[in-house]
Amino acid sequence: MDVIFTIVSRNYAAQAATLMESVAAQEPKARRVVVATDGPIPQLERLAEVIDAREFGPPYNAMSVYYDALELNTAVKPYVFKTFLSQAGVGSATYLDPDIVVFRPLDAVRAGLAQAQLALTPHLTKPLLGSAMPNDHAILQSGSFNLGFCSARAETKTVDLMSWWADRCEFDCRVDLKNGLFTDQRWMDLSPGFVDSLAVLRDPGLNLAYWNLEGRDLAKGPDGWTVDGHPLSFFHFSGFDPARPDVLSKHQDRVRVNPGTPLSELLAGYAAAMLKNGHETSRAVPYAHLRFPSGRPITASMRRRALRAARDGKDFSAGLTPAVEAWLDAPDPEAALPGLPDITRTMSQVWRDIPTGYQLDHEVGRVGFHQFFAEHATTLGADALAGSAAEALLAAWRSGTREPELSIWTEPPWRGPASGVFDWLREPAADGVPRAAKALLAARADLRAKFEGDPKGLIAWCLGAEAAAGRFAPDLLPASVLEDLAHDPAPLLAAARLADPGANDLKRRLSAGFGVAARAGWPEAITEALRAPLLEAAPAQPAPFIRLFLEIWASRVDLQRLFPLRTGGERFKFLRWLVGGGLAEYGVEFDALPAHVRLHPQMQLARLTVRQRQPAARATPERRVAELWVVEGAELAKEAAADRLVYETGGGCFLGPGGPAGAPAQADLVRFLSHPDFVPADAVALYARGVRWSRAVGVWDAETAQALGADTVGLGFVDEVWAPAAPAGLFRPLKTQGSVAA
Repeated sequence: MDVIFTIVSRNYAAQAATLMESVAAQEPKARRVVVATDGPIPQLERLAEVIDAREFGPPYNAMSVYYDALELNTAVKPYVFKTFLSQAGVGSATYLDPDIVVFRPLDAVRAGLAQAQLALTPHLTKPLLGSAMPNDHAILQSGSFNLGFCSARAETKTVDLMSWWADRCEFDCRVDLKNGLFTDQRWMDLSPGFVDSLAVLRDPGLNLAYWNLEGRDLAKGPDGWTVDGHPLSFFHFSGFDPARPDVLSKHQDRVRVNPGTPLSELLAGYAAAMLKNGHETSRAVPYAHLRFPSGRPITASMRRRALRAARDGKDFSAGLTPAVEAWLDAPDPEAALPGLPDITRTMSQVWRDIPTGYQLDHEVGRVGFHQFFAEHATTLGADALAGSAAEALLAAWRSGTREPELSIWTEPPWRGPASGVFDWLREPAADGVPRAAKALLAARADLRAKFEGDPKGLIAWCLGAEAAAGRFAPDLLPASVLEDLAHDPAPLLAAARLADPGANDLKRRLSAGFGVAARAGWPEAITEALRAPLLEAAPAQPAPFIRLFLEIWASRVDLQRLFPLRTGGERFKFLRWLVGGGLAEYGVEFDALPAHVRLHPQMQLARLTVRQRQPAARATPERRVAELWVVEGAELAKEAAADRLVYETGGGCFLGPGGPAGAPAQADLVRFLSHPDFVPADAVALYARGVRWSRAVGVWDAETAQALGADTVGLGFVDEVWAPAAPAGLFRPLKTQGSVAA
C-alpha cells in the first residue's frame, strides 16, 4: 500500500481539500492522510483520513511553544514518515505540500522508487540568472531539494534516515538562514550520503513551481497539461493567493502572468478550486498556537528564547501556559551581572537577534538597552507587555540604588517660594558641585560610589547618561559652569564617553557635538567649539559635504574603497550611506545637522532613496493637567494611575488610566509622594522631561512627616506639607489630613 499525506494547520484546509481531491482522482488506490497540527478539520474527513499530529510522536506541545506555524508543520514531517514507513503493509510514503495539485498518476515517482530508496526533486535543473528573485543564492539558502515533495520506500535504511531527520527537526527546524537552516529542508541536502540509492527526479512535470518555471513551456492540450512536452504530474502553487490570480507567487518576481496564457488559465482554475473548497472561511481561522491563554501573542523572539531553553533541557511539555508567559517576562539568569539591572528573557533574545549597539556588560549600555527596548518593544519583535516588564525590572534596580545621603547637602535648603527653587539650583554652590547634580548624588548610592569627590566626573555623567535618559537638565547648571564648558569641551567629550563607553575617539567627538548633545539637550553655546570645525565646508568637495562627513570617510579604508568620492555618483552613494545608517553608526543625529546641510537637495534625495528605520518621534510635552502625582514603586504607581496622571520615579515613566502616558507641559499641582530626601532628584527629573508646575506639595504619612527638619532640602521644593502631623517650626505650612491620597 502507498500512503500519500500532507500536513496542515486549519487555515490551510482549502488547499488540503484541493490537493486531496486531485490525489483521489489520480491515485485512487493510495491511502490519503491529512495530518492536522492545530486542531480538528472535519471538512476534510470526506476526502482523507484526518489524524492529529500528536499521534505520530513528536514533542508536539513543546514544539508549539518554540516553533511558529511553518516550523511546526515541517518539523512533524519526519515523524509522520517514520511512523508510516514502519507500519506493516506500507510499501511507500509520499509527502506533498498542501498547495500542490496532482494532474496525472504519479508514475514517474513510482519509477524512481523502483530504482532507489528515496526520491526527491531538485529546486533547479539549470541556473537562475539575473537579479530577479529567486536567484541561485536564494535557492542555495533554501536547500538543493524542495521538500514540498518527498517519497520513500519502506525499508530499514529510510526509517533510519527519518529517525535522524526527526532528531534534527526537534530543535533545528527553524527559519534561520544566517545559520544555514530553512525549516526541515536543508537537512535533506545530506540525504544522498545516508541512503544506498537516491532518485533525483528531474522530470519537468514533477513539482513545477515558481522557482523552476522560467524558460519552460507550459501548455494545455487534449490530454491535459504539459511542460516542455512532458506530462505535468503535479504543480506546486507555493505563495499563491487566489485573491490575486494574476500573481504566480508572493515569493518571486521572475515570472509574469500574462492574460490569456496557459499559466493564467492554470492559476485561475486553482483559485476557483480553492474558493469552492472554502478558502475564504478557512483562511480566517487563527492558528491555535499563536497566543497564550491570556490572549497575548507569542512573538518570534519569545519562541527563540524558549527554543534555547528547550535545547538546554527546560520542559515545555504543557504548551503555551501562563507559566511560560511569566517565565519569558522574568529576569534571564544567563544575562545577570552583579550590580546591573536584570533583563528579561525576551529582552535577552532580542539583544542576541538584533544589533542595537548596546553593550550589556556595563551600566550605561544596559540601562540604555532597557530604555531602547521599552520604547521600541513592538518593533523589535516583542510586545508592549514585554516593554512593561523591562520597565519594571529597571525601576526595581533604580529603586535599589535610591538611597539618600543627607551629608551631601552642605548648605541650608531653599526657603523662598517653591517656584524659585530652580533658580536656586542654578546658583553656584559653595563647594563647587552644581546643586542640580548634587540632587542626584544625594539620592543615589550608585552615583556616590562613582563620583563622590569627583565633581567633574559627576558633571560629565549628568550631562551624558542622565540627561539623555531624561533625569537631568543641562540648563540647571550654573552659568559659570556652562561658560567653562563652552571654553573647555573636555567634560563634554567625557560625557560622550560615559554615554557610550565602547565608542572610539572619533565617535565620541562626533557624538559630543551631534549625538548625545542633541539627545541630552545641551545648550548650543557649549557645543559650538566642538561643532564649528566639523561644520566647515569639506575641502575639494561640493555642498553639502562638510568636514564631519570627510572625517568619517577618512577613518575607514572600506568607505574609501566603496565611495572614492571622485564623481558625483560616488559622492551621492556616500551620502546615501550616511543617511541610511552611517551617521547613526557614529552617534550623529541627522536632525542635529544644520539646516543648510539637512535641507540640501542632495541630502533630501539621499533620504528619499534609502530605506531607513525611522526613529520614534520624541514626545513633546503639550498638555496641561490639573494634578500630577510623583510616586515611588511600580505597583503603587499603577494603582494610583487608575484615575490620574502619575510619574513613577524608579522607571522614570508617566502612567495614566489608559497605561503609559506622555509628559505634560504644565501641571497646576504636583503632589510629591516620594520620600522628602528624594524630592530634589525627582523635581530635577520632571524639569528635565519638560514638566513645569504652578504649585507643589509634599504628601507624606505621619512617620515620614515627623522626621522632617529645618535642614530637609526637599522642603524647599514644595509649597506645603500635607500630612496627619509634622514637627513644629517647619519653614513650609502644614495642611493636616488623614491620608496621603486625600
